[in-house]
Formats: sequence, C-alpha cells, structure tokens
Amino acid sequence: MNLQQAMKHPNALFASPEVVEASTEFTKAQKRAILTQWKDQLEKLLIADEESMLRADTNAGGNADCLQRVSNILSRLSVESGRANFGCVARDSSFG
Repeated sequence: MNLQQAMKHPNALFASPEVVEASTEFTKAQKRAILTQWKDQLEKLLIADEESMLRADTNAGGNADCLQRVSNILSRLSVESGRANFGCVARDSSFG
C-alpha cells in the first residue's frame, strides 16, 4: 500500500484505525503519520458538523467515536516508542 495514499485517504483505505495499528506494512512512525492525518481530518469534520456545514446524512457520532479510537491508538504508539527509547540517553562529551 502506498504511504501517500494512506495518509491522504485513511478512512477510505482502512476499515478502522485498529487496522492501521495492526498493519505490518508500515513502521510505527508511518502509522503515527497516517493516524495523525486521520485525526486531523476527523477534527475538521467535527468542526464542520458543529457549524452545521455537513450534509444531513453525515455520521457525526461515528466521527467522534472514531476520533477517540484514533487518539487512543496514537497514545499507545507514543508510549511504545517511549519504552523503546527508555534507557538510551545521549551523552554530551562536553561534560568530560
């Protein structure tokens, strides 16, 4: 799957945010990028809904639920990345 397409249309290419999380095609950084883009798109949809700019058949409740799931996955991916770097401290040679 093409990363650029995945970032441009995540909701069209993935059945759910959990599918992105489980994917073996992308690195964790790529998954974060895709999910961040998805989150941004969902936030814009919710703002448009609040301003009554969406069509009547748009599922605002579903968007809010999906946004929460995307945010939860992004948090998990960030925690996992933090654990992977735990204990790896860069040393500053200027301190001798």
